[in-house]
Amino acid sequence: MSAPDASIYLTAKRNGAPFESEGLVKTKGSGVEFDTSFVEELRAELAAVQARWPNGLKNDGERNTFEGTAARLVHSVVPCEPEVLSDPEFWIWLAVVSFPDVIEWRYGNKHGGTKPANYGIGSKTENLLYRLWLRAELVLDEQHEDRYHLADAGQIDFYRSHLFRQGYANARTFARALLRFQYPKTDSAPNLKILEIRELVKRLRRLRANLFLEILPEEECRAVIESEAAVVLAA
Repeated sequence: MSAPDASIYLTAKRNGAPFESEGLVKTKGSGVEFDTSFVEELRAELAAVQARWPNGLKNDGERNTFEGTAARLVHSVVPCEPEVLSDPEFWIWLAVVSFPDVIEWRYGNKHGGTKPANYGIGSKTENLLYRLWLRAELVLDEQHEDRYHLADAGQIDFYRSHLFRQGYANARTFARALLRFQYPKTDSAPNLKILEIRELVKRLRRLRANLFLEILPEEECRAVIESEAAVVLAA
């Protein structure tokens, strides 16, 4: 579903107009038809998580806990089809047609509805379903018994500002190293203060142009991060 069509559909639904999505949903590509049966499984899994907060999410801690848990589910249930996962219009369709109730609930069921960006309309990385998937994808740890354990660490703003929007996070080893540096334990306070982590990220962005991070093992990524952090703290 394209962003303009999604906007039309969402506006109509919010205004109570009888408007069906079928005519706005387009099929792309060729080959075997994409199996959408995962939607019902994901709906049931997310509903079970939502039930932990029957009165909604009341603070940043609860919102972050929900997103960490939901990230596991979205990443593990949505089929791993690279062509599909890389298409923003897939995530718009998933959010607008299949999970609008989850998105509205996550953002407090505001009168008139939450902002379109949370559906991916106008901003791919703000699409809630995509953000959840990406949170798990960037810090996936295949060497650990629980490959999603790192998705429980960190805060929403950390992922949004210092991983999702940064080119260095394309290297999963670097993303994991930065997360582990900033949050030494799952439930720990951040290592650096807000202004310090912002300055560190600026330095890491500049380094990205001269380092081929994709080939560095995680321990070397961690050494780079610690070295730059020492400069920031000494300033």
